[in-house]
Order: sequence, then C-alpha cells, then structure tokens
Amino acid sequence: MNRQQALKFVDNVDNLQEIQSLLKDIIKNDSTGWKNNAGKLLQYIKNDFNGNPAFSIIAAKGNKKLPFYAFSSLAIADCPGAGDCKKFCYSLKAWRYPAAFFRQLQNSLLLRYKPQVIKNAFYSIPQNKTLRLYVDGDFYSVDNLRFWMDLCHARQDLQVYGYSKSWRLFLQLNATGYKFPSNYLTNASSGSIYAGTGIQNAFLKLPVVRGAFEAVKVEKRFITEKAYQDKTMPLSKEYRSKIASILKQDGKRGFACPGNCGNCLPAGKHACGSKQFSGVNIAIGIH
Repeated sequence: MNRQQALKFVDNVDNLQEIQSLLKDIIKNDSTGWKNNAGKLLQYIKNDFNGNPAFSIIAAKGNKKLPFYAFSSLAIADCPGAGDCKKFCYSLKAWRYPAAFFRQLQNSLLLRYKPQVIKNAFYSIPQNKTLRLYVDGDFYSVDNLRFWMDLCHARQDLQVYGYSKSWRLFLQLNATGYKFPSNYLTNASSGSIYAGTGIQNAFLKLPVVRGAFEAVKVEKRFITEKAYQDKTMPLSKEYRSKIASILKQDGKRGFACPGNCGNCLPAGKHACGSKQFSGVNIAIGIH
C-alpha cells in the first residue's frame, strides 16, 4: 500500500462504509502482509467491533525507548492542529508497516463507533502505571478530549502524559469550566497551525500543560549516527549540547531530549511527564 492509498483512509475515517470498501481493495490487490492485516480489520468491523480486537488497543509492555503503556490513533486523520509537522511527522514512518497502520486506523474507528471498547482497554491497565496518551494521532474534537480526560479522572492511580497540537480544543473545553485531571500532563508539540498565535500563548498557560516540546534542525551527522535515539550513542553528548545551545540562542530555558524515555532522568522518570519541568522547553532534533 502506498502513501496515496493510506491518505484515502485518512480522508474517509468518518465514513465506515467507505473504509470497508478501501479495505476490500487492499485485500483484492495488495501484497500478502497488507492483505492479511486489512482482512483482520475488515472482519472485526463486520463483527460490529465485538470479540477480540484485530490489533492491540493499548500497547502494554512498551520498549526500551518508550517503557510505558501507549495509545495511538491514525495520524493526520486525528490531528486537527497539524501544520508544518506534516513535513517531518514521525508517525507516518510507521505506515510502512501494515500492522502499525491498521492498528492506528482501528483505534480511530473505535473512538468514533465503539468507544466502550476503548474504555474497557483503558480500565484494564494495571494500577500505578504510566500511559502515553497518543504516540500517534491527537485529540480530534472537544468531545474526544473530554472522553479521555474523564477516563483519566476515573483512574487517578495512573500517570498519563502526551503531546498535542490540538490547542484550540483544550481552550474550548477549558472555557466550559471543565476541570482537567491532576494526573494528566501534556506538552505543546511543535508544528501546530496555531504556532506563534494567541492560541499558543493561552494554551501554554493552562495548568494541564507542562510546556513546549520542539523539533529543531541539527547537523545531518547527528541524525546519520542516530545520536537522537539514546544517551549511549557516540555523538549523543555533543548532540544534546547542540540542542541546548539552540534553545539558549532563542532565549529559552531548555532541556535536550535524549531520545530514550527509559533513561531520560534518574529512577526511570522522564521530563515530558514531570511537573518539575513545568515551563521548560524540551527539544529534539528533526529526524
């Protein structure tokens, strides 16, 4: 499946009938990996999203880079605040893999047509865990944002954090008098269509917002050597120093993301989900 075909799913995420038609086209015309995964999702839809999901809803064990529970939905389709980030969106790289793409799509569909399944998966997370809410995708409506914030209220034992460009939605929900959950913290992700506007300034003042998370340009050698992935990479120390200097030039109090949430801070803590880093600009090199 190519990028053009993937974007057809993005454009039709609110049309379940058309989604099924697109899945049938993949099953009929595409390679084995795409065909098999499309078939799994199509059958799940035909079963009215009953029974076992075609793909895991919430990633349970994480990995070295992200050792937390994680939830994703379909990038771009669920990103109303996306702007320049479309040029370097990391989530789109995952679309090379059939299971990753259809997992994102499945979760976007569940949020729209069977949210109770999402609730059940959320409630099944063991106690006292950390969840990254939206590794891919974002809050796509005020109702969707309220849905997740209500769930966070219901599970005060969880620590939930994420990144968002849907700043207008947060402001709209806040304007209703809604009280955001104390166990949720978000980062103002760079590349939003609202960057540099009053909406950005107002969003950053919300108590639920830790601060800004920026993607900045760095020398190609840092990316080639994957210095952005982990502190153990050969050029990591120089790379992080460069990030810090870029932020300092802009007059910002900054912290360079080491790329691995598992060793970001001592004792397995991470800056993006820490209130101790409130107001600190965290940055990573565009890769």
